[in-house]
Amino acid sequence: MNSITQTLQTNTIENLFFPSPTEEAPPLTTYYNPGFNIDFTERLLGKKNGNKVPRSTQTRLDTMQKRLTPLIHPRVSFGIYEISKIEKGIVSLAHHTIFHSHKMAYSLKGAKRAVIFIATIGRQIDAEINNLMRKGELANAYVADALGSGAVERLVEQFQKEVAAELFNEDQEVGLRFSPGYCDWPITEQTALFSLLDSKTAGVKLGKTCLMDPRKSVSAIFGIYDQGKMRVKHSKNPCMRCAKKDCIARRTAVAEEI
Repeated sequence: MNSITQTLQTNTIENLFFPSPTEEAPPLTTYYNPGFNIDFTERLLGKKNGNKVPRSTQTRLDTMQKRLTPLIHPRVSFGIYEISKIEKGIVSLAHHTIFHSHKMAYSLKGAKRAVIFIATIGRQIDAEINNLMRKGELANAYVADALGSGAVERLVEQFQKEVAAELFNEDQEVGLRFSPGYCDWPITEQTALFSLLDSKTAGVKLGKTCLMDPRKSVSAIFGIYDQGKMRVKHSKNPCMRCAKKDCIARRTAVAEEI
């Protein structure tokens, strides 16, 4: 049984995703088993156009995966919020939280609610990367850092897919994720996002520069839409309108399919 399903059975899907008109579901925290998005990790290590990484890098990846897996403790704190207004470059939530991003506003147009979350794999992997650096194992530290990013990427993908699966039977679907500091969303609005969630239970702190601790953490928002003839991840993908074709965060229809 997955974490979202367990959470929904405890809180009921009606209370969590379909609260009464006068209240919103409280933020919740769910836990996951560790794992890695290896394709994402390999792209961080320089893989391009479907090519394989060098054999030496593959060997190091295999070794470091086994070493790091016990150090990863994935968890997600999340909440579902009503969207009150979307206008040019502005997304307003029902209880007066406002985000500023033209690309996010374009993508969220048509969504009535949004899922906002903070995901992390914990601090132990940061400590291991620092330990490898101190010992002069720079190649291992480099691969470990990429694997940490791949682990948190797998976590947020798994979380979003499970939310999508729960909503599918209600004729609803989810859209693309947006994180503060990416595209045109100012990282300073991380503070407003954090104010909506239980970051303490998630184990994530926000620094003065709006960077997260642990480093291998992700905060984001994605919309909930009524199902239409065309998937919103395809029709509202701002990456398809962006000229930066070599962006490592570029999202294609295939990569974002659920």
